[in-house]
This record gives sequence, structure tokens and C-alpha cells, in this order.
Amino acid sequence: MAQNKRQKRRKFSMIYLVIWLVLIGLGGAFFITQITRYNELSATLSQTNANLERERSINQDLYIQREFFDSDAYIERIARERLGMVRPNEIVFRNTAAD
Repeated sequence: MAQNKRQKRRKFSMIYLVIWLVLIGLGGAFFITQITRYNELSATLSQTNANLERERSINQDLYIQREFFDSDAYIERIARERLGMVRPNEIVFRNTAAD
């Protein structure tokens, strides 16, 4: 009878041990999954930040260009180069040998 109780207790202890091992295994698997997901998200975040910085740089360049294109100096340059305009009382010298 005492041996029968020991066998039941041992069987119960083994079942308890197996349950704990399964729970620890599941917890470990969950932990590893979370670490993998964290690494993936971290890499995505780094790439997104790099893209954001690149786009900010492009945006800054475009802003500078827009400011230049809105300036009087640019408008005057285009008027002189493309339209051949001159200021009043300005003397224009042309190289007739090149024509």
C-alpha cells in the first residue's frame, strides 16, 4: 500500500514535471519568436529612418531650388539668356564673327 502511494506520487510528480517542461518550452519558443520579430522590426525601423533622412534631404534641395526659381536673379537670367532681353540704357556687344 505504501509502495502504491509512492508510485502514484511518483507518477503525479512526473506528470507535473512534464507539464512544467512543456510550459517552459512554450515560453522559450514564444520568447525566441518575439526576439526574431523585434529584430525584424528594428531593421525595418532603421531602413525607414534612412529613407526618411534621404527624403528630407531631397525635400530641402527642392525647397532651395524653389526659392532660387522665385528670385529676381533667376528671372533676370532667364530673360537675358532665353529671351535676349536687356535693361534700358544697357549696351549690348555681340560677336558677329561667331554668327
